[in-house]
Amino acid sequence: MAQLGWSAKADVDPRPTPIDWGSAPVERVEPAGPPLRIGAYVTNISDIDLLQDQFSVEMLLWTTWAGDPQADPSDQLMILNGIYDGDIQRFERVSHEQTEAGSWTLYRVRSAVVKRWRLQRYPFDDQILHIQIGLADPLASVNLDVAEPDPFAVSPGLVLPGWILKQPGAYASSISLMSDLGRPLMDGEVLRRQPAVSLDLLIQRRSLLFVAPDFLGYMLAIGLCCMSLLITHSRDDLILAAVVSAGGNFVYIAGKLPVTAMAGFIGNLQLIIFLGILYVVAADELIDSHLIVLNERVSQVLRVLLLPSYVGITLLAIFMIIP
Repeated sequence: MAQLGWSAKADVDPRPTPIDWGSAPVERVEPAGPPLRIGAYVTNISDIDLLQDQFSVEMLLWTTWAGDPQADPSDQLMILNGIYDGDIQRFERVSHEQTEAGSWTLYRVRSAVVKRWRLQRYPFDDQILHIQIGLADPLASVNLDVAEPDPFAVSPGLVLPGWILKQPGAYASSISLMSDLGRPLMDGEVLRRQPAVSLDLLIQRRSLLFVAPDFLGYMLAIGLCCMSLLITHSRDDLILAAVVSAGGNFVYIAGKLPVTAMAGFIGNLQLIIFLGILYVVAADELIDSHLIVLNERVSQVLRVLLLPSYVGITLLAIFMIIP
């Protein structure tokens, strides 16, 4: 679920688990002092870019700190899997109060976030919008945790065209840094971990909205193959049109989705369409040019069964690959 786009040597560990490094016990060193608690309220999500592997988020983020107000690390927060280019990521403090529980600070945050989309099931896919918040200094000895009782919420007025928003979730996590960053590890440490808070929002694609516009070329190719089996003349022209329609549809989808999506449902669908076209051409040629010479009656029976067999096999194959 965790995504990290700023370091090829970083491995995101959203839910740390004990690591067995052998028979000798390993003591994990926890950051000293009170935790910095974080909560968020998402107001807008936009620019969902499947080709560039990113989306943009705007939210209100608040922190509570029960320690020394002078040592409050809230101003050092950043989106760890964000994109840094000019003013794309921005933390703006809008309010600060000193309460009985400690310091409370509110920020308005806007950032582009890296998201590695999983599109093998497109357009039947679900995606997790993952935002990981931590301190800019990976060596800071501050523990991060979620605010209570409601650490993460989404504005009821937020609407994503083509998507259904599910229940959001927040939890304390960490990033395992596979390097000592040039500083020796403390006694008892075998792996350097950077504390973080992860915000996850599950979104589900409205599949039926994408079927007609994205797969119209495939539907047309199947229709042309059916017409070629019903019409005795201009059959070659119809087969050629079906090939062009299916190929053009694949090029269209490849232009709006990354190449990884072609390894899933879309790639299998393309294979089924072209195999169906080959089936129509081969069966038609065998029945009309070869089998009719041997047995005209059998040839006529197979000619009648060719269309329903093509439609039935095609629909069954498509049904089997739907995620």
